[in-house]
Amino acid sequence: MRYLTKLFMLFFMGGLLLACQSAPTATPYPTYTPYPTYTPLPTYTPWPTSTPSAEKEELIWPHGERDDVISFADSPNFIGKKMTVEGTVIKTYNSSDAVFLNFSTDFEAFSAVIFAEDWPKFPTPPETLFYGRWVRIFGNIELYKNRPEIIITEPWQIEIAMTLGTPIVTECNCLTNTLPLSVENKLAVTATTELTDSATPLLEKNENQPPIVSWQKAATYDGQVVTVKGQVVETYNSGKVVFLNFAVDYRNSFKVVIFPAAWPLFPSPPEDYYKGKTVQVTGEIKMYQNAPEIIVEQPSQIDVVK
Repeated sequence: MRYLTKLFMLFFMGGLLLACQSAPTATPYPTYTPYPTYTPLPTYTPWPTSTPSAEKEELIWPHGERDDVISFADSPNFIGKKMTVEGTVIKTYNSSDAVFLNFSTDFEAFSAVIFAEDWPKFPTPPETLFYGRWVRIFGNIELYKNRPEIIITEPWQIEIAMTLGTPIVTECNCLTNTLPLSVENKLAVTATTELTDSATPLLEKNENQPPIVSWQKAATYDGQVVTVKGQVVETYNSGKVVFLNFAVDYRNSFKVVIFPAAWPLFPSPPEDYYKGKTVQVTGEIKMYQNAPEIIVEQPSQIDVVK
């Protein structure tokens, strides 16, 4: 009996040991480190490789020449005074709170500041609208952290030098379309905020206005600045350029050409905005592949006929 009991215990322990050896061993689940969260970097524009796209000799100020303009380099000498400062915007920076227009590689040199609450007043983000442009900025020169600056709260405070033939007009969602009297009296004309209010070419007031011609006769004015009138019957966006066509036979007839750099300046895609409308377009007629065209760089070159 005692022998049988020992034998039974041996069989029981052996079976238990076998069961333990055959049972799978559990591997603990791996632990993970959560992905880090990132704060997006502020946007900035690189240093330009040259001065504005057109040479300064070919540019003209919409409000005419003035004798009360100072260089941005001289701004430290006028702290606390209202002045008009001139220079080329060589770098811009958007900190998410403010846009800075910089005129020098020196961090302590003059800059213009546009705070976020005023960005919607401009037709396109200020950091791209003014980058690489030759500008004049009016305002009170203040010193902030040893750096002279002008705070821009309204679009009329900044004027962009333009190429010959570009109409005198300012496109923006301005809250006002007039300048302070102290500044307005010095200007030849007052900027307007309406996109279609004026198609006056950039010439001296009341002198040599360009002729208004029909689009069918545009080719006879090759090389001249004119205002072409007609209906945009069809438009096309190739991804690289927008065409406003004035005839079904677009290959051999007058057209308006708008390159991507100008698209953000329009209130909506130009291929949609002008389609089917009767317009007057001011600019230099150029022949391209035996067809006349005007290259539009500013929305103000196109006046919608009411």
